[in-house]
Amino acid sequence: MKLNVEIPEELMSRLQRVKLPMQEVVVRALEDYLKDTDFDLLQSTTWQLCGAFEAIAPTNSDIVEQSETGKVLNNYAENVDSVIYRGV
Repeated sequence: MKLNVEIPEELMSRLQRVKLPMQEVVVRALEDYLKDTDFDLLQSTTWQLCGAFEAIAPTNSDIVEQSETGKVLNNYAENVDSVIYRGV
């Protein structure tokens, strides 16, 4: 695929110092951009936090069930996004 891009002079002067063909610079930039924008839920901070902390005294409305060992299971993980990112 051919691509026409208008590059500002400031970037062009910086790019001219790089000893790579323009096509390689653009391809590398696109690869880096796509790698950074791939969202993997299992690698998110939210996912890592889920289960990392335990509520000492969960409210009755948040208790979902009890495990076979009697451990209280709550639904705090379902709300972690709103608590962390929205301050609710």
